[in-house]
Formats: sequence, C-alpha cells, structure tokens
Amino acid sequence: MKENFARLWKLQQLDSELKTITGKLEQLPARIESLKKQVVEAHQELELTKQSVVELRKQYKLAEVELKAAEDKISSYSVQLYSAKTNEQYKAFLREIETQKKLKNAIEDRMIALMEETEALEQKARASERQVAELEAEHREKIQLLEAEQAELTAAMEERLAQRTETAQSLPEDLLKRYERVKASKGGIAVAPIRKERCSGCLNPIPPQRIVEIDREDRVYICDACGRILVVERD
Repeated sequence: MKENFARLWKLQQLDSELKTITGKLEQLPARIESLKKQVVEAHQELELTKQSVVELRKQYKLAEVELKAAEDKISSYSVQLYSAKTNEQYKAFLREIETQKKLKNAIEDRMIALMEETEALEQKARASERQVAELEAEHREKIQLLEAEQAELTAAMEERLAQRTETAQSLPEDLLKRYERVKASKGGIAVAPIRKERCSGCLNPIPPQRIVEIDREDRVYICDACGRILVVERD
C-alpha cells in the first residue's frame, strides 16, 4: 500500500507539472504572433510613409506644370499688352497678368511647403527604416528563443506524459479512478500533503492522531473539508 501512495503522489506531481507546462505552451503562440505582428505593423507604417513621399513628389511635379502654365500666360499677356488697341484692352491684360502673378506666387508657396513636407517625411522614412531593421532583428531573436522554449516544453511534456502513463498503470484501478474523480472536481489537485498539521489543499487543520494514522499509509484518508486525498509529505 505504501508503494501506491508514493506512486499516487508522483502522479499528482506529474499532473501539476503537466498543467504548468501546458499553461506555458498555450501562451507561447500568442506571444510569438504578437512579435511578428509588431514587425508587420512597423513595415506597414514605413510603407505608408514612403507612399506619402511618392504622393508629395507627384504633387510637386503637378505644381511645376501649373507654375509653367502661369509663367507662360504672364509672358503671353505681357506681349499682348503692347498690342492693346484700347485702354480697356490694356487694363484687361494688366488684370490677367496680375491674376497670373498671384497664382504663380501661390503655386510657389505651395511648392516650398511640399518640398519641406517631403524632406521631413524622407527623414522620417530613413529613421523608420533603421528602427524597423533593429526591431526586426530584435524580434527575430526573441521569436527564436520562444520557439526554442516551445520545443523544450513540448519535449518535457512528452516525457511527463510517458511517465504519467507508466505511473497511472502501476496503480490499482479503483485508486486511480478515485484520484481522477477527485482531481476533476478539485481543479487538478487530488492529493494534498499535510503541512504544519493542515491540509495543503484547503488549510483545514488535521488532528495529530489522524496524521499518525495517515502516516501509516495503510488506507486512503481524505480531508473532511475538501475531499482531497491526504498524504504525509516526505523529504
């Protein structure tokens, strides 16, 4: 019977370890995916910045065309100015020249603003490229470490599962069924070592005489408060 209690306690320890390993393994995919997502988002943001630079350059090219058109009109009206036959025609050409000059000034102001904005975005893109490269290298290393941890945990789980199968098969069927039933109803903890004269599962006090009886390991004792199987903790 004593051997069965040792196996029972070993089974509980294996199940506790498996629960911990499973919890860690369940978290790893999300952590890896989060790191990958951060890199993708950084690349997307960089690409948006580059696209903005391209768009600003297009706007600058269009402004150059508009500027050339305004300058051509100023030259044309200036030539026509001297061929005006009436005072009204002369004034009309002057107004057109003034209008085109104002338009030319506005276009030039817009081109200056576009140049400044383009330069600022180009600097941002260059800085972002460095940051993205650093982030990618850093996250690649982190992902490799997490994947290595994942592999180690998977191997540890397979090892524990093999040990669990062997240990469970070595227990009497009725005792194993009892263990599984209590474990299912008590959050995975079916066996509770007595610590400081208390059930470690619920902290219910255990009388000294009962501890002596439990220590004999000649039958199964359960905690009156939580229903877990009680054992005396060994070194």
